[in-house]
Amino acid sequence: MLPPARLRHIAFSHVEADECGSLNEWLAAAPQAVPLCGSVAAMVSIDDIADRPPRALANGEALTLGKHSVRWFDAPHLPHGWECGYLMDETTGTMFSGDLFTQGGADHPAITESDILGPSETFRREMDYFSHTKHARTLLERRAAARPTTLACMHGSAWRGDGAAVMRALADELDA
Repeated sequence: MLPPARLRHIAFSHVEADECGSLNEWLAAAPQAVPLCGSVAAMVSIDDIADRPPRALANGEALTLGKHSVRWFDAPHLPHGWECGYLMDETTGTMFSGDLFTQGGADHPAITESDILGPSETFRREMDYFSHTKHARTLLERRAAARPTTLACMHGSAWRGDGAAVMRALADELDA
């Protein structure tokens, strides 16, 4: 565990209460930290609501964090929100995948190699929370090209395996 006071960045996929609603409380606990988000989120929300100005990342921009490097990927409206995007830790192959692959319920292991697409598709069909963007396949293919090996899901288990294959399978489901 890292003490909050040592944090330099507080990152999130998009602006929603469950993604960044406690941002200012985290900034208070981490006086050296700045919000880390995409340029659209900075422009349309975070500049207005955060107690400190954000560090906005452009699409494809990398940020070195000591031993790790993260890269931001814009993903407007995937699954929702104009400002949506994803960070990938290029050092570990971990894609912080926000609301993609949401698995309902509360009893999930921290990390799994079992199917997450089936449960997330069941949840998505019941809730219909995706934006239905016509660019979903292109956006998912760009995430797949980064070749993630771990998908750090916002809701449910993180998943370990061939992240590119799961991203492409999600694109197939969305096309269907």
